[in-house]
Amino acid sequence: MLQEKNKTLFTIALTLLVAVSAMGQVSKKFSAGFKYSDGFSKIMLNGKYGFINKEGSLAIPCVFDYSNDFSNNHAIVRNGKKYAIISSNGLPIVDFKYEYLENFSNGLALFKQNGKFGFVDQKGNELVSAEYDFATSFSEGLALVEKNGKVGFIDNKGKVVIDIKYEFGSSFVEGLALIKVNNKFGYINTKGATVIEPIYESATAFSEGLASVKLNGKFGIINKKVKSIVAFEYSNITPFKNGLAVFEKDGNFGLLDNKGNITAQNFQYIEESSEGLFGFKKFGLWGFMDIEGETIVEPIFENIRAFSNGMAVVSVNKKFGYIDTKGKLVVPIIFDNATDYSEGLGAVKYRDTYLFLDQNARERIEITRSLSNQDKIMVKVLDEDSAKKDAFITSIDLD
Repeated sequence: MLQEKNKTLFTIALTLLVAVSAMGQVSKKFSAGFKYSDGFSKIMLNGKYGFINKEGSLAIPCVFDYSNDFSNNHAIVRNGKKYAIISSNGLPIVDFKYEYLENFSNGLALFKQNGKFGFVDQKGNELVSAEYDFATSFSEGLALVEKNGKVGFIDNKGKVVIDIKYEFGSSFVEGLALIKVNNKFGYINTKGATVIEPIYESATAFSEGLASVKLNGKFGIINKKVKSIVAFEYSNITPFKNGLAVFEKDGNFGLLDNKGNITAQNFQYIEESSEGLFGFKKFGLWGFMDIEGETIVEPIFENIRAFSNGMAVVSVNKKFGYIDTKGKLVVPIIFDNATDYSEGLGAVKYRDTYLFLDQNARERIEITRSLSNQDKIMVKVLDEDSAKKDAFITSIDLD
């Protein structure tokens, strides 16, 4: 496996905290290589989740039945059928008592208890009691709530500030929320005033001052003054991102700019923009193009994922590697799995070993299960000296 030179060996003894079946059998599942977020990456041993840090040390023990990634220094975890929110020290700040939880937004977290939804603050206080049939997290100071089949909006004190009277609604974005009245869609502002009449068959939230709306079976684009920017002649149009939107027309895909001009067309499929590039499909294979529709990476891959930290996962014959934004193959397509780069690291899996690679494709962390003790994992971390040298990922024995 990895060469021992210039590496520091850590053996992490993980407490065995697994349920034992009636036959006395113990799960021996092991998984790592999750993306880093807020400096932590999930790890799972014997069916329990914990977190390692970027030094390869076990920062939070494997004691949870499941966990989300950290976000804004909090993570949602589950034990049994109950959810909690933990901080970066691993301790719960919202107790294990909820049927469902979302992370904090505007200082409050959405929860579900006894089939109803409410909101809890970062001290564990339930500021909005569980009285709603459905709700969404706070956005722009307001949260959508539902009662008896109708939706409205509350503030962070739990006060209803927009009457619960609409057939459907969405969270506020750019000062406007989508609502549905008499089976038609329109938009209201944060005061509850209707600013775009509900006349559309379908609609999206505003993005970059524009929204995709549907009339007479076709999509077009309007601005906040209800001026038509793109004619109603498309099967679908995605929200704008960096001045461009993906459209579908007559079974083909292309790109529109925010003036309504077509900048690219006649593709089998187009993925939305990431780091200035679009993934596209032609002749059954995937490549990347720039915002002008110029091909940057030829369509030679079976599958691709969006760019993150300047790297994108690509696959051929169910094997995975990475390319950079110029199309250069930085990490060979030889791995059983790969995760998107995050916080400067990407993770790959080869057989039972997980490797974290930096953006120069240098191997930084290796994680594998101990052969001598199935309740331990072995973590090897490059020291600072070796990180400055060429340590390209050839240390896996592929023979």
